[in-house]
Amino acid sequence: MGSVSVFTKIPNLLKELRSCLPAVQFHEITSGVPNLCIQILDKDDKLKSSEIIVADFNLLAPVLYNLPKTKWVQGTWAGVDKLMPYIQQDNLPAFTITRYSGKHFGRIMAEYVLSHIVNHERDYLNVYKNQIAKCWKQDGKISDYRVISDLNIGILGLGQIGSWIAEILHKFGATIFGFGRKPNLDKNKSFVKAYYTKPTLKDFLQNCDYVINVLPNTPETKGLLNGGVLKNCKDRATVFINVGRGSIISDGDLIQALDKKWLSSAILDVFNEEPLPESSLLWSMPQVKITPHVSAVSIARHIAEQFMDNYKLHMSNEPIPTTLDLSKGY
Repeated sequence: MGSVSVFTKIPNLLKELRSCLPAVQFHEITSGVPNLCIQILDKDDKLKSSEIIVADFNLLAPVLYNLPKTKWVQGTWAGVDKLMPYIQQDNLPAFTITRYSGKHFGRIMAEYVLSHIVNHERDYLNVYKNQIAKCWKQDGKISDYRVISDLNIGILGLGQIGSWIAEILHKFGATIFGFGRKPNLDKNKSFVKAYYTKPTLKDFLQNCDYVINVLPNTPETKGLLNGGVLKNCKDRATVFINVGRGSIISDGDLIQALDKKWLSSAILDVFNEEPLPESSLLWSMPQVKITPHVSAVSIARHIAEQFMDNYKLHMSNEPIPTTLDLSKGY
């Protein structure tokens, strides 16, 4: 087998790959080059002859159908939004494509979710404001707060990332409700108290103090929460956390749910348009917290460790858990 081509803008990834797999020869296509064009890639014989490629999806997508020797592509991202527009459904690539996902990404995403729940429940935003004002206050939620074990938390999407979030919150005592596309819950997910699918979405929403969206952007998930369905959250004053994709709900429907108090708050890391335009009403809504799509980032060491594990599976002709189903888009 020849060298593994590495096509990425992620700092230090090549170094980490070589550290994890010193016996493997890696060929660097680019390292932080800002505007690498397709013409240059077309002339890279090693890329075109590589059986294995590690790549950022946005960089590789334009030349996806010019890789005649490729057997496996390991992506450096969990999301595939930049890749799927290039996929020809009547002519799917013949090689395997795997996402960067699993325990590393799941843990980082869980950190984001956990920290925001604690910050919200204990009203730390006002605590910090009081500190600036040199004001000792214990009013309201600052001292009269819910702990995680008081909460019913619903996870939209129980894939590799969503399951990590669910399991970690369960270990803190939360009651977990799951939502997914499969008709039945996997037997190894005993941390989920009850499982729901699209026909029972309303029941799912009625049970949750927090709803956390981890679903990808697919035709089945787009607009899932549109059309006033979030009115089912009103009785519990649900908090909505979105770390999946903005397409789960239109901005207008989300703003309506907040204005009508179907949702008490929203913690948003992903949006229908990114960067979020300055004109968006979400910026100025006091019950909304916004982060710039940073809930989980691709860390070189973690990608290399996952590639090492997947490389062993690939060399043994065993299935890789994060393999992308191109016909479904996730």
